[in-house]
Amino acid sequence: MKHASTVKKTTVKTPVTAAPVAVSVPAAAKIKAETPLAKTTYSKEEFHKKVTEKAYELYLQRKGAPGSAEEDWAKAEKIVKAS
Repeated sequence: MKHASTVKKTTVKTPVTAAPVAVSVPAAAKIKAETPLAKTTYSKEEFHKKVTEKAYELYLQRKGAPGSAEEDWAKAEKIVKAS
């Protein structure tokens, strides 16, 4: 007497991959994505130059309004450190 072997059939389904789809991204999201995550490191000389330029820019923006060079310098340091 011969024994019949049992064969189990298994069906494997492969996942269907979709083609890339163009998605509209707001401009703000694009800018954020392009913004570097790490802060820029400056030498002491570069930092001083950047702060000097930014303080002068702040002075010009005030257009004679009340303020002082010290306030402009302090704001400029914060701005440059944050960049």
